[in-house]
Amino acid sequence: MKYSYNTIQKSLHSQEPWINVIIFKYITIPLVYFIVNYTKITPNIISIISLIFGMSAAYFYFTNEVFYGGLFYLISYIFDAIDGKVARIKSSGKAYGEWLDMAIDRLNLVFISTAIACNYFVTFEDVSILFLNSFFLGLFFIGSESRYFINSYKLKNSITENSSKSKSKYQKWCKKKGLINDPISLVELLLFYLIIAPQLEIEFYSCIIFIIFLILRILKQQLFWKNDIKLK
Repeated sequence: MKYSYNTIQKSLHSQEPWINVIIFKYITIPLVYFIVNYTKITPNIISIISLIFGMSAAYFYFTNEVFYGGLFYLISYIFDAIDGKVARIKSSGKAYGEWLDMAIDRLNLVFISTAIACNYFVTFEDVSILFLNSFFLGLFFIGSESRYFINSYKLKNSITENSSKSKSKYQKWCKKKGLINDPISLVELLLFYLIIAPQLEIEFYSCIIFIIFLILRILKQQLFWKNDIKLK
């Protein structure tokens, strides 16, 4: 075959969320292998497939069919996890493709989380979940924009991680395995909030926990600017 499993394995990011490496790689790698070797499906088409399953998940959540809502979002997430890998393997990644992938991620998040909140409101007649979900979405987008701006600033000013800084054995192990340092990241929390929480009917409490996480994440991002000012 043109693309081997080893080539596909290397398409993983150097810092993947734990759940992608420990669980989902056993689904995504074979799926990527099949797509790049036996089909002509482009990364953009994969992104659109992710959107279709995401919108279907939102529909099922809105109609109180939470099992199918969770299932369809899980499928949407899997397709979202492979479009970039296919682009890197085939060297077909373009700026528009990155934008499309990000836009679809945001659309899925808005529609699915809102559908979950609406279903919770109808079921338990608790309007506070609608306000909490709006607050959650606002914090999510603020954090995403902040992270993007920090990364752009680093790239523009050629700021890299201090290679001389000592790393713990744990950090070295994570780097070797291609994992991010935090076992629980935004990805794991999103999967819990958009899949597990509706099944257990704990959307309200999950949303509050997620909001706290996002606030702490934004505060942590501000430390970059504080430290940067000190360096200057």
